[in-house]
Amino acid sequence: MKKVVKAVVQIRYSILLLASLFVSYGVYLLVEWTSRNFADLTMDQVIFHILVPLEGADTNFMASVMEEVLQPAFLIMLIAGVFLYVHCKISVTTYLNVYLKESGRRYKIPIWSKRIYKRLLAVSCIILMMLTLDSADKSFALQSYISDQLNSTSFIEDHYVDPSGKLTFPEEKKNLIYIFLESMEFTYASEEYQGAFKENYIPELLEIAGENISFSNTNGYGGYKDAFGTSWTMAAMFAHSTGLPLKLPIQGNTMSEYGVFLPGVISIGDILKEHGYSNNLLIGSDATFGGRRNFYIQHGDYDIIDYKKALEDELIPEGYSVWWGYEDEKLFGFAKEKLLELNEKDEPFNLTMLTADTHHEDGYMDETTEVKFEEQYANVIANSSKQVDEFLAWIKQQDFYSNTTIVIVGDHGTMDVDFLDDIDTYYERTMYNVFVNPVHTVDVKVSKNREFTAFDLFPSTLSSLGVEIEGGKLGLGVDLFSGEKTLLEEYGIQMNMELARKSSFYTSRFIGGIGADPYENSHK
Repeated sequence: MKKVVKAVVQIRYSILLLASLFVSYGVYLLVEWTSRNFADLTMDQVIFHILVPLEGADTNFMASVMEEVLQPAFLIMLIAGVFLYVHCKISVTTYLNVYLKESGRRYKIPIWSKRIYKRLLAVSCIILMMLTLDSADKSFALQSYISDQLNSTSFIEDHYVDPSGKLTFPEEKKNLIYIFLESMEFTYASEEYQGAFKENYIPELLEIAGENISFSNTNGYGGYKDAFGTSWTMAAMFAHSTGLPLKLPIQGNTMSEYGVFLPGVISIGDILKEHGYSNNLLIGSDATFGGRRNFYIQHGDYDIIDYKKALEDELIPEGYSVWWGYEDEKLFGFAKEKLLELNEKDEPFNLTMLTADTHHEDGYMDETTEVKFEEQYANVIANSSKQVDEFLAWIKQQDFYSNTTIVIVGDHGTMDVDFLDDIDTYYERTMYNVFVNPVHTVDVKVSKNREFTAFDLFPSTLSSLGVEIEGGKLGLGVDLFSGEKTLLEEYGIQMNMELARKSSFYTSRFIGGIGADPYENSHK
């Protein structure tokens, strides 16, 4: 019986070693794959996507992970397992022969060889984990992340301005159309227009910016900078809506346990709903991905038309799927229909949109995309610029335009790994922004040579609708129309260093109150 127990222990230990090899090598390959496919990725973004639903992610990325991560890891485990079986004679067959004594012959396991091989496997796992940590530190600044989690700051608590009771809406409320352009930067302009390229990939967007109000970090064209906790799509949408970075603690929590997406925040959706607006979200992907569905339903009760809804309502054929769901050409078409529908109602509306064709890697070329440049991504960017221009021209022909403000922004910097390889190392990348038909006009002194972030777009958007903001500040943002200094202008890079650190105030104030109504909870 002792031999049976020993055999079982050997089998279990071997399985544990093989599983450890699969996990350690798989994690190493995953870190390497992530750094190859995502530029400028942060550890906070990695943690966020571990905690939130991945449902609705681009199937091409899933297939790539399967091919470049899971399959090689499984193959290595299989080879190691076969070698272990053949060389060390540790198998279920060994166990059965010992237990049943069918052959009458005992296997003599070469103990020295077995021990060396198992130790070799164990050492391999340790080396792989060390390589993984080193790769994660180089790609995602892992050491800095750990350091930030061990150091607390009161920066958010010191500067956060609660929107409660600070807003006065005009009698005649303006409609809002808010367009997030995936990865859209002023960087894509030519050098003569303060861009980074020899050719201008966004001529229409530059013309729109020049004819309307666009805040710039230069004396010419330019935009806003990614701040900590705003550099991926959900984080950017959250920051534009709340004036806050997206920070999630990792101590045993997952998004599914929250019930409400950061219930303590007040978003622009909460505010507009409270003042009689109809909130609507239009995206060509599955809204579940990244927690977007939770956020927009629970903060403003948005009517969501996403890829799944488009299938249900037969807006697209059954089984239709390109890129992340359906392409931007259809998105703008559906937006026109939705706007005409909203215009028929008595209540003011807010239509928020998110494009996807310019997502990395290399973007999506539909049938309407002209091939003008060598790189596919450049052609996709140029097509997006053209689509926005045509959509805006259509809006201006509608009777609701006179009472509607359109805000167009890039959500964050591109994560395409090679598109920006040849630009000047010292070029300062900024995201696109423009306010079309706002209530205000601004002097050049107010709109140019500004240092600002997505946080500042939150109060600025409300201000562009004619909403009076007591003190000119909301969240961590400053109303850019007011000319007051932003946090980035006041603190510079120190702002991001402070935001990266642990904030007990953020956790208790915004993540606490699980299950509570987000608007009411924030008043407590």
